[in-house]
Amino acid sequence: MDHENHDWLKRVHSENEQLKRAGDSHAAVHQALGVLIARCQTPPDQGYEFLGTMARHLEEDLPVLTAEIIQWGFGQPLRPAVEKELGKLAARR
Repeated sequence: MDHENHDWLKRVHSENEQLKRAGDSHAAVHQALGVLIARCQTPPDQGYEFLGTMARHLEEDLPVLTAEIIQWGFGQPLRPAVEKELGKLAARR
């Protein structure tokens, strides 16, 4: 394989990995949103907005936060700080 093709292949592989991570992250946000809708009975637009607000308040990366909320949907406990933020969501209703 010549140098140009090798560089092109590396670039395509890198772009493919970035797209895969973005797709996975997008799916996780939607899964976490589903948990909020089901467990907190929040409308989708409010839940989506709240995920971003909660991540900023907790200074947490959104993928970490969404993973925790998804696990909460399966019965795992939340950290106290996340539970407190979810209490704010419930108070909005």
